Amino acid sequence: MLKVVGAAVAVAAALALGGCSLVGSSANPQPTSTVPAVLSALVPTYPAKLTPATAKKETVSAADAIQGLIASTDVVHVDNHEELVAATKSTGSYYGVERVISTSAGFDVITQAQAMEKLLVQAGWIERDTSTSTAGYTVALSTYTNAGAAALQLEADETPGSAPVIAIVLESPDLPKS
Repeated sequence: MLKVVGAAVAVAAALALGGCSLVGSSANPQPTSTVPAVLSALVPTYPAKLTPATAKKETVSAADAIQGLIASTDVVHVDNHEELVAATKSTGSYYGVERVISTSAGFDVITQAQAMEKLLVQAGWIERDTSTSTAGYTVALSTYTNAGAAALQLEADETPGSAPVIAIVLESPDLPKS
C-alpha cells in the first residue's frame, strides 16, 4: 500500500514540476474524432460523381482493409473476384468484390467475423441483419456515402470437414446511368 501511495505522490509531483496537467483537465477541451483513423479505412469513401474507376478503387481498398482484420498467419488462401456488374431491369451497375478467405484448421471464423462486425460498426457501417448457426454466421451491413449506399455481407463458415472460411462481399453504390 505504501508503494502505491508513494508512486501516486511521485507522479503528482512530476506533473506539478513539469507544468503538465491531467488528461481532460483543460478549461477548453477540443473535440476529437469519434472514428479512429485506423478504422476509417474500413469504410469506402465514394465521391458524389461515381465512375467505374473510382468505384473499383474504393471498393477494392475497403475490401483490402476489411480482409486485413484477419491475421495473415491464419490466411491459407484467398479466392478473389472483382468486377463491374452490369445493370439489370431492377438494379443499376456497380462494382463488386467477393473474397472467400480460407483459414487454417481450427481457426474460429465465427468469433473472428463477430469481432470484425464490431469494428465495422464502430467504423461507420450499419448492421442490417444477422444470422447465426452452429456452423456459420452472416451479417449484412450498409453505409451511406456521397454516391449513395454501399453494401457489405460478411459470412463465416466452419462446416465440419471443410476448411473454415470467411467471405467478404462488398458492393459499391450504383453507378450513374449513362
